[in-house]
Amino acid sequence: MLHFLQANWVTIVTLLVLALIVFLAIRKVVKDKKEGIGACGRKCSSCPHACSCAKNK
Repeated sequence: MLHFLQANWVTIVTLLVLALIVFLAIRKVVKDKKEGIGACGRKCSSCPHACSCAKNK
């Protein structure tokens, strides 16, 4: 097992970093959705294009 970790530590670290980035991205999307922030990055209630937004269709 130790030999496997020594031989593949770069791959393991890279996968862990990628997994962390994906986790943080998903968490941000969920948080924004709960706060009512649309895909454009604004709150839909203050958006001048709210009536034509894809979210409302």
